[in-house]
Amino acid sequence: MTADGDRRLALIFGVIAAVLLVVDAALRFLVGILFLATGRELAALGTANEAVIYLVIGLVIGFFSILGRSRGADRSLGVGIVLIVLALVGYLGLGFGGSVLALLAAVFTLIAGILYLAAGR
Repeated sequence: MTADGDRRLALIFGVIAAVLLVVDAALRFLVGILFLATGRELAALGTANEAVIYLVIGLVIGFFSILGRSRGADRSLGVGIVLIVLALVGYLGLGFGGSVLALLAAVFTLIAGILYLAAGR
């Protein structure tokens, strides 16, 4: 596959990962509202914190996925490294393994990072 094709495919995987994390953040926010309505304030606060973290990480993944598509090989290489680090930190450090959507987002982010690295060679 050509470098342009790798970048296009990486963009698709990166945007899908970002959308999955944003959807997961919205669902966690709704669960937090349900916890708050049932009188479990601490559980609601924890769920709201997770929702904010997932939303921010999803937006960062989307930003870097779009950024990697715009220019040449150097930018693709840098974006690939950033996306791989985000996927690993998200899975190992932030606990993306606790949610199916977040786990899929971490896998798609890792795939997008690898494709950007391949486009940067």
